[in-house]
Amino acid sequence: MRILSTLLALFCLFSSRLSFAIESLVTEQTVIAVVVANDQATKTLSLPELKLIYWRKKNYWANGKRMHPVNLPTDNPLRMQFSKKILGSLPSTQIDYWNGLYFHGKSPPHVVNSEEAVIRFVTETSGAVGYIEACNLDTRVQAIAWVAENGDVLNKAPDYRCVP
Repeated sequence: MRILSTLLALFCLFSSRLSFAIESLVTEQTVIAVVVANDQATKTLSLPELKLIYWRKKNYWANGKRMHPVNLPTDNPLRMQFSKKILGSLPSTQIDYWNGLYFHGKSPPHVVNSEEAVIRFVTETSGAVGYIEACNLDTRVQAIAWVAENGDVLNKAPDYRCVP
């Protein structure tokens, strides 16, 4: 019995520290650029549109092309920040939502391992949309929305500094 209570105490301590670690990762804020291929006709996206796209409730661009949203891994700090600001929850709490939609033929956005992979996916996949840290933006993609440090979704780049 004593071992069980010790294990329970350790579990509670570990889970509270893990929760704190996840929250501290999410509180480290950066400007996020929402990106599409350079030939994509859409020039801007709003917060409601981003939510619909990443919840897979909006599936087509205005030109009829299928949307292909792409995410970073669930433990990536940028993914956590994007999910918290845009979707209102952390990726770990979205599992039930996606499990429920699976049986209706809807899958979550594709996941790639890095911001470089997001850029490549967006440039190689017609209709793709993704997000990267604004400081990693390059000429291969165009930013159509910006998620500011405070969570506002903007149609033009906010002021931000990139540290080499």
